[in-house]
Amino acid sequence: MQPATFYIETSVWGSLAPQQPRDRKQVVLRLLRLLDGVRGVCVVSQAVLAELEAAPPVKVKPIRKQMQAIKVDVLPITAEVDELAQAYIDAGVLPQRRETDAAHVAVATCFQLDYLVSWNHRHMTRPMKKLQFESVNRVHGFLKTPLICNPFEACDDLQDR
Repeated sequence: MQPATFYIETSVWGSLAPQQPRDRKQVVLRLLRLLDGVRGVCVVSQAVLAELEAAPPVKVKPIRKQMQAIKVDVLPITAEVDELAQAYIDAGVLPQRRETDAAHVAVATCFQLDYLVSWNHRHMTRPMKKLQFESVNRVHGFLKTPLICNPFEACDDLQDR
């Protein structure tokens, strides 16, 4: 069986920064341990790296340490990704100011990843948002939309593999 691909967007990585809630940090560390290359593969994009680059170094240091400890595949932001991200905004799924969130979903879709893991409940993990992303994806010829879930749900699915 092929390992599942898990796109870990920036809000999840941010849980590893100092002074973040302990329960969130623990579940993210558990998720990263489960992404062992057999059950699941950890994927990010240039958008995640750019957001981390913009954060204060003291907050990013523990995140970079974790990224180095596991194998993280980094995907580019392609023209196709940019077009699909703009389609989410044009369709009203996300507001213009959430263009990076749109890029996260577009990367996971364009590269046909299995999961997109996020703590962003307002703009990504809500059931209606998931349906809206799927609808835009189908209009643009993408028949597969990644399963958008929070880290707790991702851990549950990984343990079942």
